[in-house]
Amino acid sequence: MNFHDYLNRQNNEDRRAFVIHFPAKSGKTSFARRICETRQDAYLLDLQRYFLEHPELPPIQQCDPSVLKNLLLSRDRQEGVLVIDNPDFLLNTWSREEKRALLHWMRIQLRSPVDTEKTLVFIIQSDDILATANDMRNSYGEPRVLALNQFDAL
Repeated sequence: MNFHDYLNRQNNEDRRAFVIHFPAKSGKTSFARRICETRQDAYLLDLQRYFLEHPELPPIQQCDPSVLKNLLLSRDRQEGVLVIDNPDFLLNTWSREEKRALLHWMRIQLRSPVDTEKTLVFIIQSDDILATANDMRNSYGEPRVLALNQFDAL
């Protein structure tokens, strides 16, 4: 599957968030950077770096899904695609219920243009909850949780 074609199809969706996952040290960050290098409409948010550079944010142990949602929706960048890399440091502290709450937000509650007109692309390490949400599909029937190796081209 061609990533750009997949991403462009999201413009017709009312739920535009999706997950790309793969094991640690598998090239996910390089892929995220290449997305932003090849697309003028994409912005890379290295979540781990962002937390390190903003000490005013709550401690990681207090960052539940609502903190992440508020942070992502408050981004005032002009780009229409927000690539969220390195959220694993935060997700790894969450319970199964908190991870399911994030998926529920992405699956049901996060709507465009009601909540945001941006497409959110989460780049995560494979996880038994987040990476196996096979019931998340777009209106084309395509999965909204994809393994990195499902893309044959960027």
